[in-house]
Amino acid sequence: MPSMMKQARRKIDSALCSPSVAGPVSRLITSHLRKRLEGTRWTSDGKEALAEHVQAGNGVIMVLWHGRLPAAPIGWDTDWGKLCVVTSAAIPGRMVGRVMGQFGHDTIPMRERKANTGTSLQIARMVRGGTSIGFAADGPLGPARKAKSVPIDWARLTGAQIWLFTASYRNYSCVKAWDRMALPISGDEGIMLYRRWDAEIPKKLGADMRETLRQRLEDDLNALTLEADQRMGHETLIN
Repeated sequence: MPSMMKQARRKIDSALCSPSVAGPVSRLITSHLRKRLEGTRWTSDGKEALAEHVQAGNGVIMVLWHGRLPAAPIGWDTDWGKLCVVTSAAIPGRMVGRVMGQFGHDTIPMRERKANTGTSLQIARMVRGGTSIGFAADGPLGPARKAKSVPIDWARLTGAQIWLFTASYRNYSCVKAWDRMALPISGDEGIMLYRRWDAEIPKKLGADMRETLRQRLEDDLNALTLEADQRMGHETLIN
C-alpha cells in the first residue's frame, strides 16, 4: 500500500508539473483570489513612502509572513517597478509563482536546504538594477512566523532597504495548513501595512550578530502583523 501511495503521489506531482494541468489550476486559484481581493475595501499605511523610494529607481527587499501571502499580489503596484517573488522550487512554490505571474509579477525559484549561490547572486544583480524582491521570511514550510536570515544577507550584499509588509482583514477564513494562511472574506474591510525596517546591517556579519538581527526581524514583523490585526478589531494574531 505505501508503494501504491507513492506511485499515486508521483503521478499527481507529474501532472501538476505539466503546463496543461498547472496552467488551468493556477488560473482557477487566481480567479478565486482576485474576487476576494477586489471585493475587499482596503486601507493602507506606509504605502506612499515605499512607492516614493522605489519609483526613484531603488530596489527593495519586501518581507512578509507566508500566512499573509494572499494579499501580496496587490500589495505591490506594478506601476512602481518590477517585483520578483522568491518561491520554493517545489510544486506548491511553483504554483504560487504562476499565480503571482498572473498578477504581473516575476518569480524566481529557490531550492530548500541547498546553497542557492547562483540564485542569490542573480537576485543581487536584480536588486542593484532596480528590481525589488518579495520574500516570505518563514517559507516555504515554516515553522510559522520563524524568520530566516536570508533577507538580511541579501540586504548586506546589495545595500537595499528591507521593507516589512503585512495585511489583515475584518473577516477572514484560514487554510488548513502549517501557516494557517488567512484569506479575506469579500465585502468587508482589509488593511495593508508597509514599514521600512530600520535595523543597521554591518558589512561584516558574524554568526551572533546575524542571529540578533534575525530575531529582531522576526519580532518586528510579528509586531507589525499584530498591529494590522488589532486595527481590524482582533485582539491577537489571526494566524
